[in-house]
Amino acid sequence: MISDNFLGLLKAVRFAGIYGWRRTIFKVAGRVRAGHPWWLGRLWRTGAQDIGLIGCGQFGLSSIGYTLLTRRGRCIASCFDTDRQAARSLAHALAVPKVAETSIELISDPGVSIVYIASNHGSHTDYALSAMAAGKVVYVEKPISVTLQQLISLAANRRQDSTQVFAGYNRPFSRAIRDLRAWCLDAIGPLTLSCFVSGHQLQPDHWYRDPKEGTRVCGNIGHWLDLAVHLLGWNGLPDGWRILVAWSDPKVRDEDLSITLTSERGDLVNIVLTARTEPFEGINETINLQWGDTIAKIDDFRRMTVWKKERLRNYAYRPKDVGHIAAIMQPFSDNVRDFTEVEKSTLLMLEIADMVINGDRDRAFSFSNAWLQLGLPRDAELHRR
Repeated sequence: MISDNFLGLLKAVRFAGIYGWRRTIFKVAGRVRAGHPWWLGRLWRTGAQDIGLIGCGQFGLSSIGYTLLTRRGRCIASCFDTDRQAARSLAHALAVPKVAETSIELISDPGVSIVYIASNHGSHTDYALSAMAAGKVVYVEKPISVTLQQLISLAANRRQDSTQVFAGYNRPFSRAIRDLRAWCLDAIGPLTLSCFVSGHQLQPDHWYRDPKEGTRVCGNIGHWLDLAVHLLGWNGLPDGWRILVAWSDPKVRDEDLSITLTSERGDLVNIVLTARTEPFEGINETINLQWGDTIAKIDDFRRMTVWKKERLRNYAYRPKDVGHIAAIMQPFSDNVRDFTEVEKSTLLMLEIADMVINGDRDRAFSFSNAWLQLGLPRDAELHRR
């Protein structure tokens, strides 16, 4: 029998080969919620201390905390989590001087100018609205909303307030997608996109299973729906779509499923999320694209091959780059997403989540009609070019 300690060490070694040792140390610290190395936050403690973090789980420590410290030297001034132990352990690891008693305490802190939100999915919108009302710059992890009413409130308040709001959907920020764009800008005609995702196995009592969290469509599949909307936006997002959903287990409809979208222009997007077993290092994804004269294959955002007629190019990405760093750094960078694009992908995601919840396998979807539900002026960009 292989011991848990040996498997943990093996996983750390594998992580290091994928992400590098520095990030692996943070990943290990994020999973081991006791006895954190207290010096992590002090190694890179060089910049301003003006960030508040809501949500102190694995992602908050190993992705947001890691990126802010090692890429910017920014220090988290205050953190909050409904799980007090999670907040205290993150504060210990990253040298955060203050653990807030409530989210309101953190948001109202005059020393906090930027609020990062990485809490449970159903709470993202409410925390974002509170931070926006307080005049803070807001970075909200995906999904930005898990209900249409949440999205309506977020969209309306974002346009009324003068604060900046950034979203944590990261695949469009990956080096592979940024490299791919140069190959596709002259693409004419429909796109074919296939995403095959081997996801985490979730226990029946995992918090993703809570109906208030929006299913795995919001928790996971939204990533690839958002990527599809981003790619299509390069050359014009078609308005009308047919959505087909097939699942293998009617009792658990949000995993081991296939989602197929076809547009009025002939675009074809297929997303498969399977969780029958879990890759040892975690999630693994393969993306294939054909568009005009361009064919591309992305292997887990570690390698990409692109063909265009007689041209062939191979890319290698070490460490693996899913776009987390560039996405998290949006408040300090000129490389930012158009938040309207994220609102569009969220409308599509919520439609598909509703199909899964209600057991509907076939629906028509229109971006322009969905946009009207937000009560906002008609967006000219929604029209097909």
